[in-house]
Amino acid sequence: MHSLKGLATSAAALLAFAVCGAVTRAQEPSASPAPAETAMPTLLDQQYDGQTHVMFAPYIWGPTVKANFQFFVPRLPRQGHGGKLIQSTVEVGPSDYLPKLNAAAMGAFDIRKGNVDLYGDAIYLNASTTATIYSTISGPLGKVHIPVTFDSSARLATAIWELGLGFTVARSHTADLSTFVGYRDFPIYLNVSYTVVAGKRGILATSGTVTPSDRAGDPIWGIRGRAFTDRHWYLPYYFDFGGGNNNQTWQAYGGAGYAFPHGQSLILLYRQLDYCGFPSTAHTQRMDLGGPVIGYTFNL
Repeated sequence: MHSLKGLATSAAALLAFAVCGAVTRAQEPSASPAPAETAMPTLLDQQYDGQTHVMFAPYIWGPTVKANFQFFVPRLPRQGHGGKLIQSTVEVGPSDYLPKLNAAAMGAFDIRKGNVDLYGDAIYLNASTTATIYSTISGPLGKVHIPVTFDSSARLATAIWELGLGFTVARSHTADLSTFVGYRDFPIYLNVSYTVVAGKRGILATSGTVTPSDRAGDPIWGIRGRAFTDRHWYLPYYFDFGGGNNNQTWQAYGGAGYAFPHGQSLILLYRQLDYCGFPSTAHTQRMDLGGPVIGYTFNL
């Protein structure tokens, strides 16, 4: 995390220096009048005209999910131990979970007036899946090892949301840099129904339901902005990091956008959201989500 903080601070300083240099050059007096086309306001100039601008962007994000979970299965019948801790590593891509998706909604908004802006981002997911885990339990004195099969069905329902307040620290006619503070919430609710069969002949069997849940609520800090290559194409960028009392998190995205003359934009990004640093007793030990984003911005 310290390396990420250093990288973010260095990147912010370099971007601020470059953008401020562009602003200074733009404000230097010129011996000859500027051509008419350079005097035309750019899309960034319009965003910073002092009026209130509201933007809404529905999008689709298809991340590959990599996660480490653990949950406790109560003891089997006739088993002398207190139960078994099951640890599982999961990696699923869009082709795995999209057919099992029950519902989903994703969108972001931004409200700007001058150098101050309020933004938000929300994701809702509801999916169901099944899995089989093979393990063993130890008999008396640890000399007997019994094969165990865990057949489970799981339902994941979660709503990731983020809210932040930003301030533009540097800008020119073609680029800007904002820093922000905010809060991101990620409640992870997983309902697992299981059937356990022990022994090669299935002589012991039990079933039940566990509902592990972990909440990752984190204050965050970061930088974000856009850099236009011409009057239409631009490069959006974003980075944040933070942490709460039971985890650490960071998020980054970058890509390309095309701004239409009416001010709306089509964006293509790659987005990475990571969670780690959970306590050893938490059901969720790590979760990484990374994949492409396609979205469209509307000016309201």
